[in-house]
Amino acid sequence: MNESIKERIRRLPLNKQLLFGISCVKRMDIHIRKYLINRGKGFAFMMINRLIDKIFFGCTTEEFCHIEDIIHPDESGLVEQFIPDTDEEGSNEAVFAQNAMIALAYCLSFIKEKDAVFIDYCGLKVMEVIDVWALNVLGAEDSDLLVSRETAVQTQLLKMIESMSSDVGEADVESFRQIVTRLGIT
Repeated sequence: MNESIKERIRRLPLNKQLLFGISCVKRMDIHIRKYLINRGKGFAFMMINRLIDKIFFGCTTEEFCHIEDIIHPDESGLVEQFIPDTDEEGSNEAVFAQNAMIALAYCLSFIKEKDAVFIDYCGLKVMEVIDVWALNVLGAEDSDLLVSRETAVQTQLLKMIESMSSDVGEADVESFRQIVTRLGIT
């Protein structure tokens, strides 16, 4: 991960660090949906999608102070239960979903431990998806150009988060979530 991105993450208040991490997950959630629905587990995607939204809106200043109470311990188990095992199934779809689910698990770890390294890992999981997509799906000889573009996207997202008021409200989160959704990795 780009050192500048790591440094910027660490300078953010904790709720904004988590907002960056969950935005990485949101950008990849289409892969969770495709993977689970294609395996007849649409119910699991609905629960995971609710969890993603719950974490997103838990990043408001008002909610973040008790986010550990908002996230039920069973939800961590839910995430772990549905992380694809790419040793058993190595399809691109499984790899992409695995990276997204692991990033979600890192967000849950961040909520418990408040360690920015988990948020760094969320950004790295997006980079891994970009790398695999470039090499395996597009057939590119290397992924440098797409990784460079992704670094620019992550930098732009961090700028948006930095520019938010110190009192992050629901409207701020919803507006940001809509932008993040449009930047999804499909």
